This record gives sequence, C-alpha cells and structure tokens, in this order.
Amino acid sequence: MALNRDTDRMVLVVNGDKKTRARARELLESAGIKGEEQRLSMGSPVCVTEQSFDDSARYRELFKTSRDGILCTDLTGRIEDANPAFLEMLGYSVSEVCDMFEQQMTPEKWRLLESRVVMPALFDSGESGDYEKEYIGKGGGRVPVQVRSWLLKDYSGTPFRKLTLIRDTSSRKSLEVQLRQAQKMEALGTLAGGIAHDFNNVLAAILGYIELARFDVDEISPARKSIDQIYKAAQRARNLVGHILSFSRQSSHEKKPVFMQQIISESLELLRASLPSTIEIKQSMTAKMFPIEADATQIHQILMNLCTNASHAMPDGGTLSILLDVVAFNELEAQGFIDLQPGAYMMLSVTDTGCGMDSEVKKCIFDPYFTTKGRGQGTGMGLSVVHGILKAHGGAVRVESASGEGSTFYLYFPICSGRAGEESVALDGLATGHERILFVDDEPDLADLGKVMLERLGYTVTAATDSHEAFDIFAASPADYDLVVTDLTMPKMTGVAFAHRVKAMRPDLPVIICTGYSDSVSAGAVSDAGIDLLLMKPLEICELSVSIRNALVCKGTDADEMVCI
Repeated sequence: MALNRDTDRMVLVVNGDKKTRARARELLESAGIKGEEQRLSMGSPVCVTEQSFDDSARYRELFKTSRDGILCTDLTGRIEDANPAFLEMLGYSVSEVCDMFEQQMTPEKWRLLESRVVMPALFDSGESGDYEKEYIGKGGGRVPVQVRSWLLKDYSGTPFRKLTLIRDTSSRKSLEVQLRQAQKMEALGTLAGGIAHDFNNVLAAILGYIELARFDVDEISPARKSIDQIYKAAQRARNLVGHILSFSRQSSHEKKPVFMQQIISESLELLRASLPSTIEIKQSMTAKMFPIEADATQIHQILMNLCTNASHAMPDGGTLSILLDVVAFNELEAQGFIDLQPGAYMMLSVTDTGCGMDSEVKKCIFDPYFTTKGRGQGTGMGLSVVHGILKAHGGAVRVESASGEGSTFYLYFPICSGRAGEESVALDGLATGHERILFVDDEPDLADLGKVMLERLGYTVTAATDSHEAFDIFAASPADYDLVVTDLTMPKMTGVAFAHRVKAMRPDLPVIICTGYSDSVSAGAVSDAGIDLLLMKPLEICELSVSIRNALVCKGTDADEMVCI
C-alpha cells in the first residue's frame, strides 16, 4: 500500500493480490471514497482513488494557464503536447508541433550540447538543472530561453517521457545588452574625456596665439592667408573636442526649460534647405506643450545628426518622418531601459525608409568612430554624440531597424516642472577694459597666453601657475583686483577651493572658472563657491572678452567704460 500526500489533495494507490485490493476498496467505500481498479502498463491491477483523476484535471488546467512554456516529448524527442505559452512563444499551432521533433526547432549548436551533456545528466539524475538555449520560431527567428527538463517514469521506475519547462528570456537578454552597452559607453566616455582634457590644453595655446597673430598681421600680408588656414583648422579641432566632450557627457551646457516643438520647427527649417529634394519630410507634433530641461543647442544637434544619418541611408530618396508625442512609463515599463525612471517623457522619433541595419551593425552604432559610410563621408561620431547628450539629459534612446526596412530612433526626454521662457541674449563683439585681473592656470603656456590676451584687451594682469602662490598674492592686497580668472583642475588647490577662499575675503569679487573637462565639479559646488561664470576651454579672445565684461558689469562696473572694437 502506498500513500501520496501533497498539500490539498490525497491520492491512494493500493497494489497487491486480489484479496488485498478488495479489502482496500471496502475501506475506501466505508470512508465515502470511491475507487476503481486499473491495470498500469506492464503491471498488476491497482486500486486508484477518484481524487487522482481530479488531480489530473487540475494539472491540465495548470498546463494551459502557465506563463512559462511546457513541452512534453517522448524519449526520442517527438513532441506529444505543448501548452499555449510555448506555442505563442514560437508562433506554432498545437497540430503543427505535434508532428515535429524538438530537435527540428533547436539550432544545431544547442543540439550538440543537449545530446552530449544535458541528456546524459537527465538520465543519470532524473532532471537536467537549469540551462540556456534557443528555439527556432515559425518565422525563422531565434528565441532565447531558459529550460529545465525532468524524466517521467512509470510505477516500475522506467523512464517513458520528458517534461520540459521553458522560460522566455528575451526581455532579460535585451536588458543585458543595454547594460553592457552602457558600461562600454561609460568606460569610453571616461577615456574620451581624459584625452579631451589634455588635448584642450594643447589646443588652447595654439588657438589663442593664432588669434593674437591674426590681429598683428595685416590682411594684405601673404602670411595672413596661412594664419587664417591654421585658425580654421584649430576651430575644427575645437569642434571635434566639443563632440568628444558631448559623448563623454562632460561638456558644460546651461539647461533650462524649453519646448521641443519650437526647437524641432527651427531645425526642420534648416534641414529642408540642406537635405536633397528627393527626400520628403513629414512631421507630426503633439499640441501638448510640456517643457523639458535641456540645452536647446544640443537638441538641435541631436535632430540634425539623426536626420543627416537618415538622408545618407536614402541615397535614392525616400521619406523622413519626425514625430513628437507625450508618453508615460510606469515602474514595469521603465525597467525596459537602463537608468530610466518612471514618469512622463517627450518622445521624439525619427524614421527613414532607407536601407536599414542588421543586428550586428545595430550593436555598434553608438560606438565612437564606428561608421558604415565611405571614406570622407562621415567621422562616426554623430550617434555617439546623440547617446552622450541623451544620457546627460536623463533620457534614453531605443532603435528599431532591419535590413531593407528602414530605421526608427525613439528618443525620450523627461518632462520637467519648470517654465519655458525666452532665450537670453549675450553681448557680441570684442570688448576691452582697464580693470585689474588675477589669472591662474597651472600650465605655464596657458598662464602666459591668458596674460597676453587680457593685456591685449587693455587689462592689467597678474598671472600665476601655482594656486597657493596665487592666493598669497591675492591675500597680500585683496582690494587691488577687480576679477579673478582661474583654471578648475589644478594640483594642491582646485579652482573651486581657490574661489571659496577668495570669496571669503572679497564676497563682491567676480570669479570666472575655466575648464576643459571635469567629472568632479557640479552645479551645486559652483553655486556654493559663488562662481559667476564657467567657461569651456579652449577660450577664444572674443568669448573671453564678452564673458569678462558681463561678469564686471553685473558686479557694478560702469558699463559706459566698455569699448567694442
């Protein structure tokens, strides 16, 4: 007599001679339980209670409603049954799979693993343990899954069927790919930012002295043309550094609440003039005006990069579609992205009808300098910059594409609670003055360049290459200076710490900090130190002159003394 108990049900199976089975039937009937006699395969008759058939129906219901796939095969792999979850996963009907062997829907590399490793372990211990494989769907696509198999045995212990539980891991695999991409981009961003920092110091000296030379050489001089060409090359190098810093998310840009509708409209005006006439531009923008906190110039850059890429994918013409809408992600939906928080987002999509991309190209599109274009047709930095800008804005990007079917980029920008306003207007021109300035930079070449540039603008300049020495100079006569310009990243004492100490002695003194790269300074630290302006290297003399005048005018210097030349 064998008794099997399992939570809310009981199955009683009695195996023995005719007298034993009859006695068992009497006992069951006296307890109000009906049983019947059955003969199992290659065995003697047994008495099985009615509850066992109730359990069979219960298991069948679980088989139908399980969210995981369940597959029943014989020991040769011929499929005997499959539940709805498995059928939906691969796109088959139950009549189609029941004429197949499991090996037919298993890629070759996984067949070898199962025949040499999984099946021996299954027959040895009765179960396979969890392992990962792929199935081939009805359309030919591969579905990544996690599986676990068990051998089903008859009463004598002889295996006669294999039961497999299958869990679709497509979503998990997608998140793993996103995580690996994010980690790779983070590492590349740190490297790129460090290189940009060093390159900026070299470029700042080149660009600064070339600017000064242009002022010293008359336009009719034969040397002026050569100087102008060097200046243009230096400008291109400066723009390249800007791309690298945007990719590494270390560029300094002022963010404010803006409406994307206005930015997109302005960008499309430029695009219509620059894209081939064979490309039709369609746009659809929601009437809902929700602001995002962003730098408008960078949003322009994103749209221009994506639309230019789209046009290159349609050399014979096509349709470029721009869509702006409002979407909301709950906690479950936000989990489909790395570092995306639940909430409301402005969704910008850019769709082309071009050549599309295969899966291998899609894996690399955000890598710096990766490009499928011919030599001289692109640097491969466009999508890297898009990725960096989006991350800096707390957003995310998703790409859908297939070879020959075009591409769609979905960009998500978090909606902010601020109020969008008008753009501020900066002063223009080369402004001079006569104030006294303390200029600090740990690079001797840049300290000398800063002194020459500021003296050319009419200022009286004291230059220093050591932050402690510079503070001692300032502390000896704090009233002698009208402005401090200092580098951010310096040994011994950073620019922020230097500004703190200067402001402690002269709270009214304006301070400008210059930097080529930094991952340690934050907007809060800049504000706490009382810093008036944060400028990105390499500095051009026009930008420097205007920034200095803005800082001095805001602190009460007589605006009438400003002269533009």
